[in-house]
Amino acid sequence: MKNKILKTLITLAITSFAFSATIQPTISLRYNDVVDTNNDLASLDTDLVAGIAMSLGDGVKAGFDSDGSDSRIYVSFDYGTMGMGMNNRGEPQFTVGANYDILSNITVSLDYVINNLGFVWDEGVAEDPDDDVATDVTLGNQLRMSIGISF
Repeated sequence: MKNKILKTLITLAITSFAFSATIQPTISLRYNDVVDTNNDLASLDTDLVAGIAMSLGDGVKAGFDSDGSDSRIYVSFDYGTMGMGMNNRGEPQFTVGANYDILSNITVSLDYVINNLGFVWDEGVAEDPDDDVATDVTLGNQLRMSIGISF
């Protein structure tokens, strides 16, 4: 038993040392649906997003992030990001975007979220997909901007 615990601790120590420079926590402030605000900044919906990014080499990163209600897995290049995930209702969403490094660890991103593949049920009727009275309404696509820091 002690031998297994010792091997596990040694393995964890070696792997955490080997990947210590490539895995980085990230935190972002995301502004959702920046186009549909009608020039009213008070109605702009913001979320705090936490995630983890892993450097794959040559400026390519992969990771995941979540704001507590929706989450995604993404691949980020020097010029842009592609991601897929789920929104707060468990429906699929896909993101395509561009990013710009302000400093070595601060990034501004602009993502186009493709939501029209999923649907939401009419709130006034029923939320059961098998129910005949439920009607589906397509979610609108949105453009969101985020300012992120990687540690």
